[in-house]
Amino acid sequence: MTSSDSSGILHCPLPFPILVALLLQVAVAASAEEFTPRQLEFFEKKIRPVLVERCYECHSAEAELTEGGLRVDLREALLQGGDSGAAVAPNKPAESLILKALEYRDGLEMPPDGRLDEKVVNDFRRWIEMGAPDTRQGDLAGEKEASPSIQELADSLWSLQPVRSPPVPEVVHDEWPRSSIDHFLLSEMEERDISPVADATPEKLLRRVSLDLVGFPPSSDQVREFLSDPSFSAYARYVDSLLASPQFGERWARHWFDVARYAESAGNSRDVLMPYAWRYRDYVIDAINDDISYDRFIQEQIAGDLLDAKTHTQRERLQVATGFLAIGSKSLNGGNLTLDLADDQIDVIGKAVLGLTVSCARCHDHKFDPIPTADYYALAGIFQSTETLYGGSIRRPKDLKAKLDVYLPIGAESELAQVDGYLQVVEELAELKKKRTKATAKVRKLEKALPENWKELEKSLADAGDQLPLEFVSVSDEEETAEGDDGDEEDVEQGVGEQIAVYRQAQRENQSLIRKIAELEGQEAPEISFAIGVRDKAKVKDFPIQIRGEKSQAGEVVKRGFLSVISLEGQPGISSKESGRWELAQWLTDEDQPLTPRVAVNRIWMHLFGKGLVESIDNFGVNSSPPSHPELLDHLAYRFVHEFSWSRKAMVREIVLSRAYRLATTSNDHNEELDAQNEMYWRGTRRRVDAEVLRDSMLRISGELQLDRPEASIVTQIGEGEVGRGIKVELLDQPYPYRSVYLPIIRGIIPEFLKVFDFPEPSNPQGVRFATNVPSQSLFLMNSPFVLDCSEHAARSLLNHKASDTEMIEELYLRVFCRKPLPDEESRLLGYIDSWKSGADADEKNRGDLPESDVMLWSTVCQAVFASAEFRYVD
Repeated sequence: MTSSDSSGILHCPLPFPILVALLLQVAVAASAEEFTPRQLEFFEKKIRPVLVERCYECHSAEAELTEGGLRVDLREALLQGGDSGAAVAPNKPAESLILKALEYRDGLEMPPDGRLDEKVVNDFRRWIEMGAPDTRQGDLAGEKEASPSIQELADSLWSLQPVRSPPVPEVVHDEWPRSSIDHFLLSEMEERDISPVADATPEKLLRRVSLDLVGFPPSSDQVREFLSDPSFSAYARYVDSLLASPQFGERWARHWFDVARYAESAGNSRDVLMPYAWRYRDYVIDAINDDISYDRFIQEQIAGDLLDAKTHTQRERLQVATGFLAIGSKSLNGGNLTLDLADDQIDVIGKAVLGLTVSCARCHDHKFDPIPTADYYALAGIFQSTETLYGGSIRRPKDLKAKLDVYLPIGAESELAQVDGYLQVVEELAELKKKRTKATAKVRKLEKALPENWKELEKSLADAGDQLPLEFVSVSDEEETAEGDDGDEEDVEQGVGEQIAVYRQAQRENQSLIRKIAELEGQEAPEISFAIGVRDKAKVKDFPIQIRGEKSQAGEVVKRGFLSVISLEGQPGISSKESGRWELAQWLTDEDQPLTPRVAVNRIWMHLFGKGLVESIDNFGVNSSPPSHPELLDHLAYRFVHEFSWSRKAMVREIVLSRAYRLATTSNDHNEELDAQNEMYWRGTRRRVDAEVLRDSMLRISGELQLDRPEASIVTQIGEGEVGRGIKVELLDQPYPYRSVYLPIIRGIIPEFLKVFDFPEPSNPQGVRFATNVPSQSLFLMNSPFVLDCSEHAARSLLNHKASDTEMIEELYLRVFCRKPLPDEESRLLGYIDSWKSGADADEKNRGDLPESDVMLWSTVCQAVFASAEFRYVD
């Protein structure tokens, strides 16, 4: 089978391993020759600040005497090295002298005043493994290039210019476009003598739009229905049904989670679980299904707790929305946690909403973009005035009072109303227990002071109860009077009597405390749960610049505010009584904001076409890729705000109904010669589907997918705890038939299926996934218990039809590929099936005449189909 064989189905009847091998296409992705924006950002955030703070004083152009002849202020200088040789050997940490010096090895020690933290050293190792990306400009022989001013950068940066509504261009072939999108694209094609290819077949289009919008293929009945009427109106109706489906929100929420860095644990060396993060997950899914306008969607996640709510339910929903700011990765093992939290929040808002790497200005003015350090700390002041509630530190809260300090309370209004009263009970109980401890100690002390004979008397009286009655029994029926001599009264010393009285009083007081404690302990706590999120601190304030990002070096205090290069008319000022998050949310979603709508529609375009109009999805700064169709980008951004009222569903619908979206992925030599990278969108782009689509499709085809939403999360069942320190991780291995968006995302333990197929690192915003095609994926599809289980269930589902082999092959193809098999594909499979049934290689298969032999046969066929290239890609 050649690499161009899109069907990927077997050529001859063979045993399963060979069958699968024929179906798999394996290629190793070539590594990029240039550094990626993410790698350059790593240098700016992790490496450059350390070099500036700890090394420049002795090893830079500004140093009075360059020690050892080594400079570290330019990449060229690091590669050239000093007296001992090259400081950095790109991609070779073991040969890099700078790493040896940081590790205090082979007689090298940098910095000389003490070793750096192990995490910093590991960052340098990772940086060298990347090839030592560097953003610094200049050369050893001359002066550094003069940097343009902030305003000059802003004036020249395309993404900061106002969004305009350009006129829809005229085209020669005006019969081709279906929408304004097509006009913009075709106009560019015609200028370059390029013609679009034919439309995709109904089968491929149906599968494409289904995977793109809901994340799994349609049923075989839906395929048959559409193929009976593949008209544009039928297609539009099908699109509308997908947009109205609850599964749309689940599929598109996962796109947002990639940039929102959603996970259910803190990550890093102390990976503490966040068992209530799932509430934010469900909020996003519901918001997308309800088509909450994108501007409101952003506002709720940044300042939901500050928005007006008409009902208790709405108030809770808005509080849960702020989980966006609380779900980031956290270093709970030292460091400047409060400023690191603010940095994470600035970073995710900058990348997810604005498409800017704002957090690169924490230690110095942004190296490339017009973002001064003062702007960073204007934003930092907003988040330093915000309390982030995610469960607290490594020691997790044990009781209600402790949980209320580190979580947002969630529950019925009647139950929440009881919280204050219950907390008063808790306080009273704590005070009573302190008193009881003292009272018990007093009783024991007094008891020890009593004479021995009185101790025995007190003990016997105590054992008998409050009273010890004297009873007499008469031996006759007559009434008798008991008589006797008066006893001699024994004198009791006054001191002992007082001791007894004090002792008995102490006993009574202790018993009273015991009764009160028992009564209060009997009161049940209100039934409430919790969520992660944020709220304003009681005291809000502006924040000083931290010179070089160090909390010990405070500089000028900066008023809370936004990026100074984007000044909007009527821009809200920040209240002195609130954090400023609401004003920030308004600024981000202002209809004149140049970045937010451009970034949003570019993300939508990328998810539907496989690449963005701006390919650097998370970076619209100076280092961004220029838009391939700038007028189209502005056209969509303008309509998104002014025509569609920020509706995500309306924008998705507009794009998938366009002629451009519905093109085939076929090619031709003429177009390839003029535009090999398909920058003009003259054909569709063949794409490897995401891990979640693969998994959900297997479950769907096998009949095992449960479409209802699971309650809470597996992480909630595990409870509070830390990865690697006694949590019940075995719960993570249990069968889970729900959609992949509900799988537990623990930063230290990503589910294997997701990890194998390029699930993004959830500690950082990542708007685009980098799909690989490596041997480990093929091996996984051949050996994974999950894949084997889905294959068996799919086989049983087919066999339940009690149809012929030919009919079952057709049913399988309709479920998996949304098409009927080609004649030669059907012939090959029938040959394979006949070979199996004839008993060839029976001893090797060890199947004999077992009743389950048909299940084994069709399981093999289903697994081979799941492993095929056509299943793993969308055309």
